[in-house]
Amino acid sequence: MARRDGHDWRLVPLALAAWIGAWLGTAALRPADGVLMACVCGAGIVAWRLWRKGLHWAAATIVVLMVVGLSAGAREWQLHHSAPANWARQGSQGVARVRVTGDPRMLDQGVRPAIVMFDATLLDLRVRGEEVATSQAIRVFASGESASGLADTPVGTSLELRGRLVPADPATPLALSLRVTGIGAWREPPGPLDLLVNSMRSGLRVATAHSPPLQAALVPSLTVGDTSAVPDDLSDQFRVTSLSHLMAVSGANLTLMLLVVLWTARALGARGAWVRVIGVLGIGLFVVLCRGEPSVVRAAAMGLVGLVSIGAGTGRGSLRALALAVLGLMILDPWLSRSWGFALSVAACAGLVLLSSRWTALLATWMPRGLAEAAAVPLAAQLATQPLITAMSGQVSLVGVFANMAAAPFVGPATVLGLVAACLVWFPPLAAAVAWVAGWVVQPIIWVAQTGAGLPAASLTWPAGVAGSALSIGASALLILLFGRILARPWLVVAFTLVVVGGLLVRPGPLGWPGPWQAVFCDVGQGDTTVLRASKGAAVVVDAGPAPGPAQRCLDSLGVDDVPLLVLTHFHADHVEGAPSLILRYRPRLILIGGLNSPAAAVRSIEAAAAAVGSRIETAQPGQVLRVGDVSWHTVSVWNPSSPAIDGQTENNASVVGVAEVAGLRILLPGDVEPDGQRRALGQAAEAGMVLDADVLKLPHHGSPNQLEEFLAAPGAKVAVASAGLRNDYGHPSAKTLRAVHLLGMSTFRTDQQGSIAIHLEDDSLGIRVTGQNSGR
Repeated sequence: MARRDGHDWRLVPLALAAWIGAWLGTAALRPADGVLMACVCGAGIVAWRLWRKGLHWAAATIVVLMVVGLSAGAREWQLHHSAPANWARQGSQGVARVRVTGDPRMLDQGVRPAIVMFDATLLDLRVRGEEVATSQAIRVFASGESASGLADTPVGTSLELRGRLVPADPATPLALSLRVTGIGAWREPPGPLDLLVNSMRSGLRVATAHSPPLQAALVPSLTVGDTSAVPDDLSDQFRVTSLSHLMAVSGANLTLMLLVVLWTARALGARGAWVRVIGVLGIGLFVVLCRGEPSVVRAAAMGLVGLVSIGAGTGRGSLRALALAVLGLMILDPWLSRSWGFALSVAACAGLVLLSSRWTALLATWMPRGLAEAAAVPLAAQLATQPLITAMSGQVSLVGVFANMAAAPFVGPATVLGLVAACLVWFPPLAAAVAWVAGWVVQPIIWVAQTGAGLPAASLTWPAGVAGSALSIGASALLILLFGRILARPWLVVAFTLVVVGGLLVRPGPLGWPGPWQAVFCDVGQGDTTVLRASKGAAVVVDAGPAPGPAQRCLDSLGVDDVPLLVLTHFHADHVEGAPSLILRYRPRLILIGGLNSPAAAVRSIEAAAAAVGSRIETAQPGQVLRVGDVSWHTVSVWNPSSPAIDGQTENNASVVGVAEVAGLRILLPGDVEPDGQRRALGQAAEAGMVLDADVLKLPHHGSPNQLEEFLAAPGAKVAVASAGLRNDYGHPSAKTLRAVHLLGMSTFRTDQQGSIAIHLEDDSLGIRVTGQNSGR
């Protein structure tokens, strides 16, 4: 099935069949034995008849679908019906011996006690006198003293942990997670290979410490996928400009690194098989330093495809290699079939294989070939992956192609220099010198991300759902067809570029947004920002989100240029990290805060910003009423604990709880209060004779599972809103809480799925409009 384009398409149906089979097999479908047997027999009969008719490839496709599906299903069933998985479903306490396989990381440094999470391999597990030896993957969570004891645990360490077993999502390669309650005495250090890799990775971080902070954070990220030091604002800028793949272990990143390695090898005289051997060694070093995690295996496979296309042959071999890579990975790890990262890698490689060579040839008819390739490669990858990116984020990045074109020349050299620095960590001066050069090689990438993200229309909203995805696929396909004609004509390329660049300077809002509104729950990722309309151009703002950008973009979209009153329910980072910037820009006359000034660092930053612009800070009091234009703020509850032991739960329960009334629309805004704080709010409201009736309830603590049913029911709300980040690590909002508010008769809206949410009251009816865009944080 070779076509006129020179590509060998024969293995593509088999790869797609393997992908579908792996997806079905890991879906936890649990068909009855009779149904499963009937499906297998039916598929076998169809395959046999197709084979007899000479349709061998069609028969092989059905066989691959059936075999991979059955194999994946058997592995999924075995994993989720093992003894550890059964104990997890019972919520059992156990003693586990695990080997750490991923670097421990803090889930949220703004909340205390800190929560540490890491991946591990479960070696054995003891529950109620029974012991099971195994080697399955597990995720470990720890807080408090346990978190402190595990935060710096080197990868490869084996240790004993006590804790509660929690079941995992059936559609993941994890059967359970462990919530640590204690650390045992047994401990074994990492093996020789892990010690070597740990030394090289930590040595790379030390070597980059002499560079400016952003460079020092980005070099390890580009080189080995170590994003521990990357700040949130830089991560957001990379996401907006479609450069996020550079900060993770991706096939595109590895391919760019291989280009530099192979070019260097040829420049030094290597030819023929030696070039490919050097490329394979480069991939091997990359995989070892990145610890061989599933995403790394995926990147290595895609990198080998890139090696085939750029170093070992072109045409038929490239597409065949991609199909073989997909086939092999579906057999090795069928859960990759559910990975967005895997789908993006495959789509990007398919774009490079099918489009970039032809587009490079078209551009090379009127520009230097090197420049033509620099333009064609990111353009092909962007268009091939855009439908998937849009389905994930609800956004289209207009600046992505230009950003990737500008960044691409620096990625390969920076990655190679980072690898060299990691290999020289036993010679610190040399490693520091190479890392310093690598830092200045990545500096242009940082400038590209910062400049691109600052453009008004760097990313635009796209309709969500099936219709939006179909529209995205159609638009990308149309552009691919058009570029086949445009790229050969310089004047069309210039005209198209000018139109796109002009469009980047003007940001249109979502269609019909915001319309009439009295309150808007802004999509700021994993955090809170609520805007209450006081008058034209003026609003009361409750909380400021985990970063300044999202909250300010939301206010801009609403036409707000004056914030007379800023309410900060408590000082956790996901509510106040964006506050200093908001204070400096809008100069609120009054800032209302809770009675607990903790965490202290956040309090100091708020006080400094308020002092700089002359804003008055006032502590909320129960029963307090503040009026700003059409907004009335009623403080229901506030708490200043006398205990010197302050932890994250205490800080949550000290949140200011208030009812805001905006031209007749009543909203209960409870911050992050947990059951104790919710019980206190009900009590203080009763003492003050305050009515908690509300039309809208913002779910406490982003819809966490820790809720008091009486509190959820108290306002008699028609609508519940959960403000949370897309695919956040906490599982917010929880299914338990969503079920509870549904049973109370509330309609639920979520910023992680629907973007910003605008609400207005008209004739006793609630009108609700959403952007359909989410932040992805």
